[in-house]
Amino acid sequence: MYIKNKSLKSICIFALLPAIAAFIIVLPSCNSIVPQEIKKPAIESGVEIVVEILEGSNLTQIANLLEEKGVIDDAFTFRLYVQQQGKEKNLLPGSYKLLTGSEYADVLSTITTGEKQVIYKLVIPEGFTVKQVKERIIKDIPFVEQQELDEAMDINNFTGYEFIKEKENLEGFLFPKTYDVILEYNAVNILEMMIAQYQVETNSLDWSYADENNYSHYDILKIASLIEREAYIPEERPLISAVIYNRLKAGMPLQIDATVRYALDKWDGIVTYDDLETDSPYNTYKYAGLTPTPICNPGLAALKAALEPADVDYLYYVVVNEETHEHKFSNTFEEHVNATNQ
Repeated sequence: MYIKNKSLKSICIFALLPAIAAFIIVLPSCNSIVPQEIKKPAIESGVEIVVEILEGSNLTQIANLLEEKGVIDDAFTFRLYVQQQGKEKNLLPGSYKLLTGSEYADVLSTITTGEKQVIYKLVIPEGFTVKQVKERIIKDIPFVEQQELDEAMDINNFTGYEFIKEKENLEGFLFPKTYDVILEYNAVNILEMMIAQYQVETNSLDWSYADENNYSHYDILKIASLIEREAYIPEERPLISAVIYNRLKAGMPLQIDATVRYALDKWDGIVTYDDLETDSPYNTYKYAGLTPTPICNPGLAALKAALEPADVDYLYYVVVNEETHEHKFSNTFEEHVNATNQ
């Protein structure tokens, strides 16, 4: 019996050795996996942000997203709160405008009662014409109808803006930017966002060059639109601006291809000799001076270039690199011809 018990004890001890060894091995590493306190970057409270809750998102995913965006302070606590309120199955997908540092009750109320704002992103690139802006709105904003948009484009809808009064159309005033459009907006509201943005952006500009040289703000907008459509390289904007002013002062026709393209609504392909014969007040090969209206909606960089032309005597420029659209600038017609033939 004694021997038998000894064997049994030995077997038990040997059987426990792997577990004891594993415990000894694992035990020192326990300290290494104890989570250290991570200081989160402080997020200012009361900042309005857009949170997109995707279809099929569960409570954990939503809580983590809200914490990441700074809307709530702790995802785990928020989950417990939602479960306590019995609202786990009532969370609605969609785009919401929420405030950082919000109370749990306010957030839960918003994302469970459908008080959401579906937000459509409307991207208007620099140099878009009114026609292209209309096409983009119809493409990206599904609740705006063509007829409504056509009627909204009437200049008389915006006579409250002093700088628009007595203008022919909205060309130039629809400032290029990315806009948030909500369901409550109509076509006039969407256009007015762009016009108001134009006002904000241009109010900060230094208009002294225009005033000193007897150019109206509308003249500057026209010139900026020409620069926007002609310059592909940022450094060339003030140079093209200088060429425009130098030719205007010399009484020379501007002879800018982009004006012919605007007249023909032809933005692809080459400008042919037949195109240059187009009888249109926008054809600056045929008619001297500025175009009747801007030929596109220029961005801030083009507007600044129109107000800050380079101090050079250039009268000509020609594309010398079709890939980069780099131009060669010249003072004389002879130099221009040589540059064209290179």
